Amino acid sequence: MNYTLEEYKIESRLEKLDLILPKSLSFFPENKDIANSKNEFIFTESVIDLNKYFIQNNIILDFLGGDKEVYRSRKNADIYLPAIFFSLSAISENPEIVSVSLNILSSYIYDRLKGIIGEKNVKIEFHIETKEKGKIMKIDYKGDAEGIKNLENIIKTLR
Repeated sequence: MNYTLEEYKIESRLEKLDLILPKSLSFFPENKDIANSKNEFIFTESVIDLNKYFIQNNIILDFLGGDKEVYRSRKNADIYLPAIFFSLSAISENPEIVSVSLNILSSYIYDRLKGIIGEKNVKIEFHIETKEKGKIMKIDYKGDAEGIKNLENIIKTLR
């Protein structure tokens, strides 16, 4: 399992973009650190189908910046997933949300990789709001599809 863990400073970024930290599970755009406005946000194309998987499991995720989405398509064997934000209130209200979300991600990845031979890599970021006001921890994961399931304990200890 290959991941990095770091504190992520997002408050000033959100302020510059005239946004607030979401109170629920949310997809974050991949260019959130460089966009000059929310109208410039770009989401990875996998967010479209992945969002359907979450909806089928009665989990609604918001999109940071609202409903204007632009998507980036990649043409390679790796799967690039959208960054997912776990708010403290979402985890507190439903402690199983991390486990359920990771299972949904695993199902999505499994379906996408059916029939693909060779190395199957996944890239995803998780942003976890902690009990310490304004503190967000970021997990940047790149590795095999099976390793995502192992992130559950790491995510749960961060809140």
